[in-house]
This record gives sequence, structure tokens and C-alpha cells, in this order.
Amino acid sequence: MVKDRLNFFTRCYSSHAKAFAFVAGGSLLCAGLGLLSPMLIRQVMDELLPHGISQEMILTAGALLAIYAASYWLNYKVEVVGRGMGAKIEFTMRKKLFRHLLRMGYSFYDNAQSGQLLSRLVNDISEVGQLMFAIPHLFVTCSITLLGSTALLFWLNWQLALIVTTLLLFKVVATIKLNGDMKRTFMRARENTGDLSGQIAESLQGIRLVKIFSCEDRELDKMLRAGENLLSVQENSFRNVGKLHGGVDFFSNVLNLVIIVVGGALITFGLMTISDLVAFLLYMMLCMRPVFQLMMLTEVYQRGMAGVERYRELMDLPESSERSADRVTNLDGAQSIEFSHVSFGYENNPPLFRDFNLSIAAGEHVGIVGMTGGGKTTLCELLMGMYDLDGGTISIDGRDIKTVRTDSLRREIGMIQQDTFLFSASIRDNIAYGREDATDAEIVEAARLAEAHEFICDLPNGYDTFVGERGVKLSGGQKQRIAIARMFLRNPKILILDEATSALDNETERQIQRAMQKLSENRTTITVAHRLATVRNSNRILVLEHGNITEEGSHENLMARRGVYYNLSTNAAA
Repeated sequence: MVKDRLNFFTRCYSSHAKAFAFVAGGSLLCAGLGLLSPMLIRQVMDELLPHGISQEMILTAGALLAIYAASYWLNYKVEVVGRGMGAKIEFTMRKKLFRHLLRMGYSFYDNAQSGQLLSRLVNDISEVGQLMFAIPHLFVTCSITLLGSTALLFWLNWQLALIVTTLLLFKVVATIKLNGDMKRTFMRARENTGDLSGQIAESLQGIRLVKIFSCEDRELDKMLRAGENLLSVQENSFRNVGKLHGGVDFFSNVLNLVIIVVGGALITFGLMTISDLVAFLLYMMLCMRPVFQLMMLTEVYQRGMAGVERYRELMDLPESSERSADRVTNLDGAQSIEFSHVSFGYENNPPLFRDFNLSIAAGEHVGIVGMTGGGKTTLCELLMGMYDLDGGTISIDGRDIKTVRTDSLRREIGMIQQDTFLFSASIRDNIAYGREDATDAEIVEAARLAEAHEFICDLPNGYDTFVGERGVKLSGGQKQRIAIARMFLRNPKILILDEATSALDNETERQIQRAMQKLSENRTTITVAHRLATVRNSNRILVLEHGNITEEGSHENLMARRGVYYNLSTNAAA
């Protein structure tokens, strides 16, 4: 564990060696300058003050002022450089973690909570950034100040110093015990903060549904439960922090009392001078300062290490192999599709597909219908490499998709879903998503083909209209046409339409159907639909039930059989 942590910190600091050296060196000088002041004050009281104001006394006072000015400048530079270093390390960690999350497999997000991921990306790594500055700064400052002032305390009066250091040892033992409790409470607080963030994010994302069903009180109750769990952990954490800080204050006051009482006795017996007692008190204050700082460092360390561990938990998860360098990066040919003995089931669920077989010819238009839960959408996601198969293969033009980099695979497969997602950006940016090099002319042409150009031009800012979060400023049909325009621009060789027109009114659906017909030309097309009119003109229609193809044929043939498809069609018409 210790070795792993040392390796982690070494990797973080290695890219900022100059800043680290400056912070450590500057902290060392600041601590050294701090140790000079009490000795000069002792000299003034012991040797110079009894003789009145003199040139030597003025020079000594000037030297003290110079020390204070140098300490101020050094502390300022150390803070600026050190906190900058911590911020850069924080930025690098956040970049690595976000890139790692983007490379995680599709199944990871089936179980991940967005609030927890957000908390780790933002809050946890912020704590780590503070720790990265505190370690070289406070550790060096505290070590030098503590060791130096302790040595000088013994030099001034070893009897009094022995009493004081004995008391300090008892305080250190108590702090170490408290340290373990703080670590556990900070880790729990991080987890509960993520739960609270996730709950709030989910409620706000579904705010329209909440309003529709008047469930504001229910969402408030869920937030309050998560908040109360966090508050309970925080209260334990605050008690530990209170013990830490309050204990330091109490201990400092007790030490001062001991020094005054014992020091007074030593002066009475001629074993100590008043100037030595003043210097001893000043060095004791210096000695206590790093104790305070070490208490703060302990708190920062425990918070930071809780963040480090949660960061590493995610970083240690294996990335998807979909971008592996030994996979090919292109797909050529007419794009025929072959599912061969495919087996698949979601984690902790029974298999959905067992020994599933399906061949789709290049350029063929295939419709897939069936009841909810039959595997229609899953089949399309397997084709796009979203999940790893439990068995069998999926091939495009005879090439197993496992041998193709998934980013290359998905460039050749376009999928339009019922739940259209738009980013908080302009219409232009949303259409061009996935084709950043697209020209304005290409974007407009794609919108025309999707029959979206007319309504876009009617908007106040046209293609520069901001659509709001998840496209909230557009209607369902408008969002769907933006998504279709995005696919025209993408120009894939294989097209998947997963309930792509189910959210549209009849007139808009007719417009989209015309656009879809143009989009499907010379492409292998798979259409998943509940509304059977969408697949009526497909070359072949499949009825999928519980992971099995129970019927297939043209619309006319299936209607003539009077089977499942006929019943679905009849029920839809009714």
C-alpha cells in the first residue's frame, strides 16, 4: 500500500519537477529564516537592550525586518508556484480519468451512477490537487521548524525541553489514533456525496416528468434521505475534526502554562534567564505552529487520499479493448451482415440470445418487429459492438467485428434512436457532431434531406439557434429531424433505425419517411419498429420473440400467414 502510494505521488510530481523543487526549497528557506528570529530577539534582550538604543540594536532590528520581508516574499512565491502545481496535477488527473471513462465499455454505464462519476471527476480530484501542494510545502516546513525549534529548546534549557517534548509525544500518539477514524469518515463522506449528486442530477434531468406527475414532494424526499445520510457521516467527520483542532488549542494552552510555571521556578533557582524563557516561549510557539500545520496536513491528507483511492478504483478498471492497436481500422465492401451462432445475455440475467443466426445481404432493407423485450434493440447494439458476445460471431463482409477498431466500425454504422439526444449547443453544432470538418453547405444540405431546413430557417437565429439542455427548446419531431440530418451528414454504409419515427405525428412521420427512403438508398438498412407501417416496404420483415426469429418474409407473405405479424398489424390498426 505504502509503495503504491509513493509510486503514485512520484508519477504525479515527475512532470512538475522544477515546481516541486522550488516549493520544497522555498519552504526549507522559510523554515530556516523563521528559526533565526527568536535567537535575534534573545540577543536583543540579553545583550543589547540593557545598554539602551545603539547602532548594533538598530542593525539587529533591520536584520529582523529583512528576515520578515524575505519570508513574506518566499511564502508568496511558494504559494503561487505550489498551488499552480497542484492545479496542473489536478487537471492532468481529471483529463486521464475522463479519457478513461470515455474508453470504458458500454456495459460499464449500465451499472454506473452518473452522480458518483461526476463527484469523482470534480470533488475528489479537487481534494487531491490541494494535497499535492500541501505535501512538499507543509511537510518540509513542519519538519524543519519542528526539528530545529526542538533542538534549540534543548539548547536553551534541556530540563524544560524534556518535559515539553514528553507531552508532545503523548499528543502525537493520540493524533495517530484519531487519524484512522478521520480516514474512514472522509471516505464514507465521499461516497455519500456522490449518491447525493446522483440523486439531484437524476431529479433535475427528469424534471418535466416530475412536473407532469406532480411528484415534487417525492423527489424532495429522495434528496432529503440522501442528504441525511451524508449529514450523518459529516457529523461524525466534524466531531473528529473538532477533536483534532480543539485538542491542539487545549494542548497549546497547557504547554504555555507548563512553560511559565516550570520556567518561573527555574528562573527562581537561577537555572534560566528571563531572555532564555522569552526565547523558549517563542521557539515553543514556532514548535506548535508545525503541530497545527501537521494537524491541517493530516486532514488534507485524509481527504486527498480518499480522493486518490476513489480515483484509482476507476482507473484500475479495464478499458474496453475496442480501440486495440491490433484491430483493423477500416471496413470496405458492400456491407453484408452475418450473425453466426450468437449467444448473449446481460450481466446477472438469463441469456437473451442462444445460438442466434441471421444473414442480411448487402443493400437489403430488413424490418424487425416484435413485442417489447424481444431483443430488437439489443441485436442492433450487438452489431455496433456495444457489448461483448458470450459466444458466436458477428461479421460484416466476412470480417469478424471483434477484429475491427470500434470507432472505425461505428463510422460505417449509423443508428437513429427514438430517444434523441442533443447537446447544449447550436443546431449547426448538433448536426455536425461526428463530422467536425463539415462545411456549412454540407450541413444545410443534410438538413434539407432530413426535411429540417425549413423549420430551422424559421427559428430566430437559424442554424445558430441554441437548443438548450438535451434540446429542450425544440419539439420531439424537430429533435428527431436534427438527428436524421446528423446521420445524412455522417453518411454511413449501414443504417439502423430504432423506433426512429415513433415519436412523430402523422404528417411529420410522412416527411421523415420520405427522407428515410432517400437515406436508405444503396445502404444496408435495419429498421426496428412498433408502428408496422414503418417496415411495410422492407425487403424482408423479421418477427423477433425472446431472442428468436419466429416469422420472416415480406409484408404480404406475413399477413397471409395470419400469425404473430398479422396479429400485431391487426392490433395496431384497431
